[in-house]
Amino acid sequence: MKQRSRANALLIELVLVIFFFMLGSTVLVRLFADARHRTIQARATNVSMAAAQNVAEELYGAENPEGWLAANGFAAAENAEKTWTLADEEYTLYVTETSEETKGGTLRTFTVSSFGDGKQLFTLPSTRYLPKEVSP
Repeated sequence: MKQRSRANALLIELVLVIFFFMLGSTVLVRLFADARHRTIQARATNVSMAAAQNVAEELYGAENPEGWLAANGFAAAENAEKTWTLADEEYTLYVTETSEETKGGTLRTFTVSSFGDGKQLFTLPSTRYLPKEVSP
C-alpha cells in the first residue's frame, strides 16, 4: 500500500512539474513573440524614416515634384487630390502637397507620413518658398 501511495505522489509531482513548465514556456513564447514584433516595428520605422528623409529632401529641391514622385514609384491616390502613396512590405509612405499663394510667391509644403502595422509611425514636413519674379 505504501508503494502505491508513493507512486501516486510521484505522479502528482510530475504532473505539477509539467504544468509549471508549460506555464513558464507559454510566458516565454509570448515574451519572445512580443520582442520579435517590436524588432520588426523598429526596423520598419528606421527604414521608413530614412526613405522619408530622402523623399522630403528630393521634393524640397524638385522643380517638378509630381514627376519625381511618379518616377520613384509613388502612385497618385484615387480618393484625394495631391496625395501620393508608396507601399513597401513593412511600411507605407504617404506624401500630401499643400500650397499657399501669397503676393510674393508660393509656399509649397509636402508632408511625408509613414504608416506601419496599422498605425502612424511619424510625419515629416518639407516646406519651400518659391518667390515670384518681381519687376522693378
